[in-house]
Amino acid sequence: MKLYIKLALFTIVIFLSNCNTSINIPKNKFVYKSKNRTLEVYFKDDNSCLITNTFHCPDIDENYKIIKMEFDYLRKGDTIFLNNKNPSYEEGLYLKIPEQESEKCDFLNKEKRERYGKFVPTYSTDFEKYGIVPNLNIDTLYIIKNKITFFKKNSTQSIGFIFK
Repeated sequence: MKLYIKLALFTIVIFLSNCNTSINIPKNKFVYKSKNRTLEVYFKDDNSCLITNTFHCPDIDENYKIIKMEFDYLRKGDTIFLNNKNPSYEEGLYLKIPEQESEKCDFLNKEKRERYGKFVPTYSTDFEKYGIVPNLNIDTLYIIKNKITFFKKNSTQSIGFIFK
């Protein structure tokens, strides 16, 4: 019975979100900022967008300072469906960035990726808080109150961002 209620509520939410008559995205650039890092969603036109991750760290490998992903997208109401033009076929929620030796972005260093303690609650490492670049291939963004949200999970982890 609970499954039927959840299914009915989900259907109502989808129906209401698709009834939105607004076609335009509130602005063309949305930004998420954290420690020495910027993640941007830029809508170039009505069908393509660019997501750029920039680590503001002079002492990391050039290949990882700026990571760009280009997408075709389709908007239905407040839901944006992404399709990566050059998909990464890596497994997992985020792109694998090799360990770096950085003073400014120490969250990319080996020590900040390791978990400590086996019998205590596990909290996010500094790398998980500040260094994860989402592995986007075919994904979904949501517009909520003029902000873009992204959430993705698997059986062991989840990541999310709010772009303002």
